[in-house]
Amino acid sequence: MKKIYLVWYRLAQETEDRIRGASLNWERAENMALNLEFYLGLMGYKNFQFGVKSYEHGSIRTDLTNDDGCLHSWGKEEFGE
Repeated sequence: MKKIYLVWYRLAQETEDRIRGASLNWERAENMALNLEFYLGLMGYKNFQFGVKSYEHGSIRTDLTNDDGCLHSWGKEEFGE
């Protein structure tokens, strides 16, 4: 099973994550997410969440109403674990 890691953020008033990057390595994805946090702060955003989601390459989940298909999602407080 090959995983792909997507970097995401969500503004306070939004209900969906915005994907801004992808990596085949979780460490690189976490660094990308930290860079995204920095740039969002520079652009004046204050209330947002961000992190990394993992997906299985080549698979698709069919529960379209309750599941976005990710295997795991984590934010800054869980980076490096």
